Amino acid sequence: FLESIKLVTSPAMKVLSAYLLLVLGGNASPDAAAITGVLEAAGVEADGDSVERCIAALSGKNLDEVIAAGTEKFASLPIGGGGGGGGGGGGGNF
Repeated sequence: FLESIKLVTSPAMKVLSAYLLLVLGGNASPDAAAITGVLEAAGVEADGDSVERCIAALSGKNLDEVIAAGTEKFASLPIGGGGGGGGGGGGGNF
């Protein structure tokens, strides 16, 4: 659980989140200033290197296709989980 929190709070994930919010808001090709503006409005210091890497990685790409490709990669991961918890005892007064 803690590892997933670290991933979501990493500078790269914050930049990616800002990029995706801008695209959802109608900006088909967010630039560094727009991404930085979203981050600063949320009280987050923008990491210029992460912003530039995000733009370079996604520039000119269809985000629906990028997300679909990522989903396919997740589907191939060997993820297993334990069974559900047992039911509680019946008949008690709460």
